[in-house]
Amino acid sequence: MANRGTHLSDFARTHDVVVFVAGSKSSNGKVLFGRCREANASTFAVENASQLRPEWFRGAGKVGICGATSTPRWLMEEVQEAIDSMVNRDSQ
Repeated sequence: MANRGTHLSDFARTHDVVVFVAGSKSSNGKVLFGRCREANASTFAVENASQLRPEWFRGAGKVGICGATSTPRWLMEEVQEAIDSMVNRDSQ
């Protein structure tokens, strides 16, 4: 997990906003979210797309999405689609 934490820190630093997708009870998720948040204060944790807030993305050029080891890919893709929809709606 130390290697993954380093990669996530690097990832978080290269984005304006990071959305971390994980269950609220995931201990792995809590640790990895903390690593992202230390590297980028604009890191937000969600369990699903319904928890996203449009204000997180205002003025952001580059948004990154990552998750805990157990977070399913389909869930991160769902979050990505919701972010794309939010950002596109706000830019119109």
